[in-house]
Amino acid sequence: MSSFAAEGGLATPAPAYAPAGASSVPIRRVLSRALHPPVRDPYFWAIQASVLALTALHLWLDEARIIHEVSLVSLPVALLFIPVTYAALRFGLHGSAATALWATVLWIPNLAVTSDHHDPTVDLVSLVLVDAVALVVGQRIEREGIAKSAASQAEQAQRQSEARYRQIFASTGAPILVFDATGTALDANPAAWALFGPSVLDRTCEQLLHMAPDDLAAHRGSDRLPLRAGGEQYEFRCITSLVEADKRPHVQVLLQDVTAERRAWRDAQEFAAALLAAQEEERARIAREIHDDPLQRLLGVARRLELFASSDHIDEDGAERISNLRQELLTTSRTLRDLAQGLRPPALEHLGLAAALRGLLSDEEEKSPWGTRLDLSVHGSERRLSPECELGLYRIAQEALNNAVVHAKPDNVRVELAFWTSSVRLTIWNDGGWFDTGASPAQSQLGLRGMRERASLLGGKLEISSSEREGTTVVTSLPIHGVAASE
Repeated sequence: MSSFAAEGGLATPAPAYAPAGASSVPIRRVLSRALHPPVRDPYFWAIQASVLALTALHLWLDEARIIHEVSLVSLPVALLFIPVTYAALRFGLHGSAATALWATVLWIPNLAVTSDHHDPTVDLVSLVLVDAVALVVGQRIEREGIAKSAASQAEQAQRQSEARYRQIFASTGAPILVFDATGTALDANPAAWALFGPSVLDRTCEQLLHMAPDDLAAHRGSDRLPLRAGGEQYEFRCITSLVEADKRPHVQVLLQDVTAERRAWRDAQEFAAALLAAQEEERARIAREIHDDPLQRLLGVARRLELFASSDHIDEDGAERISNLRQELLTTSRTLRDLAQGLRPPALEHLGLAAALRGLLSDEEEKSPWGTRLDLSVHGSERRLSPECELGLYRIAQEALNNAVVHAKPDNVRVELAFWTSSVRLTIWNDGGWFDTGASPAQSQLGLRGMRERASLLGGKLEISSSEREGTTVVTSLPIHGVAASE
């Protein structure tokens, strides 16, 4: 593994707190420790014993009057700096404060019984200086100790965080790669080694992922990344994150294997397309059957009734009844013809999408019980599209118009068909009733889901907006897969 990996990798969580300097330690925390001397440490009691010995020495020298020079008599007081300073260095404020307090308590009686051969003010000033040194040095050492402890805890937390990251990094089943700013792989987890082989390190992202470093940093997690490794074809969802190591930017890449998911999605798409193709084929078959058999039979019966009604053997009343029956047959014939054309409009096959939509709007306007006005406008250069594209747009328009006329009860419906260089857009607007487009799929109508499915199968998208003020708009945009013939 590279030296980078040995250092702990990237993207490790930040510690819970940063190491604190001595000046950042709260004074309240320092003073609270001063109230708890280290009474369980034997070195603490050894220091207190030395203070007691120095006090006894001072008292003996003073009472015995062995040395009469003031400077020498005050020497034991100055010697108190040694135990107090040592207590501060070893224990901090909670050691030096207790030692200074102990020295003060012992020295006050000594000052009261001192002899008259020297001024006790000198001892008192020395004792005050000892207490001041105990507080100043002790609190400084205490702050340093607290800061050092905090830094040690932060370092330990960082090491634990890095260890947890390395464990997750190594145990994750998804391949993870780390690239530097030049796009060179610096680290890889075992899953990445298994996918790309032992030569994964020091290879570039162009060699591994077929992407430039700038493209890698801007890659979206929703993008599909096809890769070929180990002789097999994979599809990954590439999730990138920008991290830092040694104050240098790096990119961490997690490859989520969606090969099976994408294969299942393609299978579902192919099945849906085959199902729609079979449905359209069945519609065409039913339309042919209706046109070729029952419709022709009904028209034949209507002609024979017309001939029979005009014969001399039928009186006027019988001729009227036969004429009424013939009208019923003709009405039924027109209904069957409309049904057959709805199942497979001949204008779509022979004249194209725009002509078929004109006929569809004319039929819907004629059948509308609300007197709805339907208008069609064509933008761009009108031309023939692939049969799949024309049929898909026609079915979407058919469903949208039916929903508008039957459910929305609009006064006006506008249909716009726009031809662009590489795409076509169909827009259907009505000013009727609105509905909640954010309803869950279980609550939405089956026809709307069918419209979206048709658009998706053709590589396009369908968007629906509806409001009480603006009405309802259905916009379908499809890429032009191929042009059958130009007009």
